[in-house]
Amino acid sequence: MKPMFISFLCLILLSASTCKKEGVDCHHDLIVLNNSNDTIICAIKSYYDNLCKIDGPELKPNQSYTFNLLRTCWEEELSNGQKQEFYIVDPANYNIPGVFYDCDSIEIKNTVLKHYELTLQDLQNANWTVTYP
Repeated sequence: MKPMFISFLCLILLSASTCKKEGVDCHHDLIVLNNSNDTIICAIKSYYDNLCKIDGPELKPNQSYTFNLLRTCWEEELSNGQKQEFYIVDPANYNIPGVFYDCDSIEIKNTVLKHYELTLQDLQNANWTVTYP
């Protein structure tokens, strides 16, 4: 019984030590709020082998969506001047989800209403919430 208890205790301690908690220097959530009167798609850009795609949820008016980084913080993700890129797209002209294409075709295959390229400083200044429009 004692070895089992010690093993269980070690497992809990090891699990807890790898968990990054939300705090002043670690934010996991980025909230996008649709403040327009129209339904939109909030899509993040992804890359694969020199190709791109944008995918994301549909947001009705006054609805929000939280982009959550489970294993890291936005501060770490956007360190060294990196930017988080995402698009607000009209659902009436939205690319086929999950399909990669030439990166310079995003605005051809979609009606982009707004294109964001946000730095860590931008997100901190906005209190981790981006409001469209």
